[in-house]
Amino acid sequence: MPQYFGEANQKEIRQYAEIIAMTDDVYTIANYLEISEQIIRQVKEHIFIKEHELDIPNDETNTISHVRGNFTPDGEIADLWISAKNGELQPRELSKFKRLIAHEYIEQALMADGLPYRSPKAWIEHPMYGFGNWPTPKNFGAHDIAPHTSKPNPFSHWVNIIGKSAEGLMLADNLSNLDELLEAIRERI
Repeated sequence: MPQYFGEANQKEIRQYAEIIAMTDDVYTIANYLEISEQIIRQVKEHIFIKEHELDIPNDETNTISHVRGNFTPDGEIADLWISAKNGELQPRELSKFKRLIAHEYIEQALMADGLPYRSPKAWIEHPMYGFGNWPTPKNFGAHDIAPHTSKPNPFSHWVNIIGKSAEGLMLADNLSNLDELLEAIRERI
């Protein structure tokens, strides 16, 4: 039984259990998106199955705890995954799902390289926004530099958040360049 980092609602827990139990989703989604099964398999493993080492904030004490567990179920991610498996994504959902795949694929690869999900040193008290994870050019994590899932330019956050140029980093609409993009990101960090 997975150990989740945060409170999870029962519907989302059931959705994640359903996805974990699926045996044909990786093949079906890869064909639906016309990308490698390996990419979809790694993303599924990262989001739904693998335990991660993360720093979890305690907002009352403004401290963090280092814990191991599974990502807390997210209903939107589960709905997108199930709809993709069923070939039922509307155009806007398809675009969102592709961005999710790109983000999670890059994030999991950078974490496998040893970059933390979020930098433990970025958990600080911000003068305007309070205690939180505020990445800097010296303290950032894989989540912070993976392609943004909802901004028109998936790398527009790089300069402002981590002080790095994203010039030349392009995410193909069909996700055909994920491995090349990953290598370009690795070279810049």
